[in-house]
This record gives sequence, C-alpha cells and structure tokens, in this order.
Amino acid sequence: MEDLHNTHVKLLAFDFLSLTPSSSQPNAVFRRGTLLLSRAETLGVVTSREHKPDIFLRFTIDDGTGCIPCVLWLNQLTSPYHSRRSPPDVRLIAESARNFATLIQIGVSARVRGKVTIYRGG
Repeated sequence: MEDLHNTHVKLLAFDFLSLTPSSSQPNAVFRRGTLLLSRAETLGVVTSREHKPDIFLRFTIDDGTGCIPCVLWLNQLTSPYHSRRSPPDVRLIAESARNFATLIQIGVSARVRGKVTIYRGG
C-alpha cells in the first residue's frame, strides 16, 4: 500500500470524488485503491461561489471530469478551533486567506491545494 498522506497528490475530480475514508488510518486519511492520502491538488474553473465574510468561502472547481466542492476558512482569528491549533503567525494566515477569497471568482481558473476532509457529510 502506497502512503502519500503528507504529500499534495494531483487528482482529477473524477478521482477525487471516488476517495473513501480509510478505516485503518486515523486523522482524515483517505483511500483511492491502494493509495492512502490526506492532501490533494487540482486545477479547474470556479463554477460556484458562496462567501460569508470572516467565516468561509465555499466554491466549486470544475476540471471537466466533475466538480470538486472546496471551503476556504476565513475565521482563523475568531474560531476557538483555530486558536487552539494555529501557529503564532495566525494573523498572517488570516490575511492571506482573505486575499485568496477575493481572487476566487466565478469563471476564473484556479489551482487548489489542501487537506481532504469530510464536512457536513460531503
């Protein structure tokens, strides 16, 4: 079994949407065949966008094989979850996230890298 859970693996939406949570690995590790991963990267066009200022930006990336739902969290400064887990430079991270949120607009090409997780069942 190949273990790439600390590497951003380039995936098409078709592959990304076929991932299943790994029952043998804790901490949000997913399986695609024999491949174990927790981070992914994709490239596509933004096809939907929902922005809740200072909370999140939810958007969809379409790469021609399917659509990938993405969430960019913008609440690093106010969330108890982030305050427990974030490094000391959390203000810099929060500012970068806000800047990226302004760039994500419907119709633009975007490359997304991030942690694969399940949020509200999806």
